[in-house]
Amino acid sequence: MDDLAPVPPARAGALPAGGDAALDEALLRVTGLDVPPPSPFVNHAPMACEALAVLGREERITTWAERSAARLTPGSVPVEPVGGVRFDWEEALGDHRRLPEWLGLFGRAIEDAGWEPVVRTWVPRLVPGLSAALFHGVIRTAHAVRAVETVDTPVRRVELARALGLWASWCRPGADPDPDPGEGDTRQEVVGAAADGARCYLADPSIFNLHGVTGAMAVELLVGHVSASDGTAALRQLQAEHASLYGWIDRVRPGDDEAAWDDEVVSAAADSFDPHQVKLVEACRRGFRATGDGSFAAAARLVTGRP
Repeated sequence: MDDLAPVPPARAGALPAGGDAALDEALLRVTGLDVPPPSPFVNHAPMACEALAVLGREERITTWAERSAARLTPGSVPVEPVGGVRFDWEEALGDHRRLPEWLGLFGRAIEDAGWEPVVRTWVPRLVPGLSAALFHGVIRTAHAVRAVETVDTPVRRVELARALGLWASWCRPGADPDPDPGEGDTRQEVVGAAADGARCYLADPSIFNLHGVTGAMAVELLVGHVSASDGTAALRQLQAEHASLYGWIDRVRPGDDEAAWDDEVVSAAADSFDPHQVKLVEACRRGFRATGDGSFAAAARLVTGRP
């Protein structure tokens, strides 16, 4: 990599006001960081800070970013990909050693074409690796897309480029999806898959089963940014991954006393400094608002330890 030219950083811009400024300042602090090797874990801070903003807990974002940054180290720096415009992206998929090239590719593409065409082109290419790194590629990408869709700032574009780059560098073929395209409302079916995942999480509250829920709700954020056929393909891939992850679990349906949404879970998650709590609570609140399915409310209670 020594012969590769570094990519210039994104142009600086004025930070937005209020809670949006808190998120941008946090992203400036944590986006380029990573978990020190040889740990296999990932940097959850950008995702958690974006989820806190959506949950209306902006006052917690700065502290979360500071605490996270203290445990992280500088990550890969973007470089121009080998081959330039003739970059062989299919050959480079899943090669984490080429993360700097992926970061350079996406940073340049977003700068040149804007973030929406890049998402529309690349999310379908990466969907076959939906479950890669325990769904963290799609989850981080979805949080970044929602952030830049809310306010398009340079640091949010950088975060999106890094999210896509990480997903591409982790990408491995997952379960084989059903070739039958089926019919129906794709987004509704994705949320239905997430609700089923929540019932599996209630039956077996492991970190793996938790990510099946947040991964599904990440797909829900992305299907509106791709074509209808690509959205259907994402749904089928999600269903295949869930069949592999949850096939053996007897689902648990919550009782009436657990199935109502409790806003105290938001405060409990925000105070926990556990990114999985924050991300699951945000995903479950979104799923509950879309469907009224009490499984989301019960999963949010469970992850935060609410009675």
